[in-house]
Amino acid sequence: AVVSTQSAHYGRGHSPNKDYLYGIRNNMHIIDIANTEQHLWRALNVISHVAYAGGSILFVNNKPPYKVIVKKAAETCGEPTYTRATFRTREFQEYTVVYKAVEEMERKPDLVICTSCSHPLAKELLLYCNKYLIPTIGVMDSDVDPVNLTYVIPGNDDSTQSINLYHQLFAKAIVRAKKVALFVQEDEKRRSRIRRKTRKVIELY
Repeated sequence: AVVSTQSAHYGRGHSPNKDYLYGIRNNMHIIDIANTEQHLWRALNVISHVAYAGGSILFVNNKPPYKVIVKKAAETCGEPTYTRATFRTREFQEYTVVYKAVEEMERKPDLVICTSCSHPLAKELLLYCNKYLIPTIGVMDSDVDPVNLTYVIPGNDDSTQSINLYHQLFAKAIVRAKKVALFVQEDEKRRSRIRRKTRKVIELY
């Protein structure tokens, strides 16, 4: 329901993705919100698993109006962004580690989230990801071809409201997964200390 209030269901004209459409009104394609929500929750589940495992998640959006939104979300969850207006393989690899250690400069991301899939640069980047088997999640407006996307989220990709909503949800899922992972690690350390102490006590007797 919250997705529909953020204009995520408004598509554009020509659509190769009729399976995701609810209908057409005033020459505007209306994306089926039920489809959007189903695919969005699946994407959030994938994002959570990657973040829990300590993977690098790259946020990509090359449309100038949304750069601030994307960067804010990435900073919130401690992940890198790529919002440049040009695409070069070396730049891409370097930008995957904006918030990472210098020694990881050549590490490719474990997951790429793209919310500007209709942008020519994003298409080129998604081709690169597909070639090097980097999983991708993409917001797919009604005129976007999903062929190079691993996980699609049918939805509006040119509304400030919807772009903001997507990134709030992405960042929240990553932050939550990292907190759970940290809790599990700390709990395992605590259990390990207890086991060592127990063994020492047993050895005394």
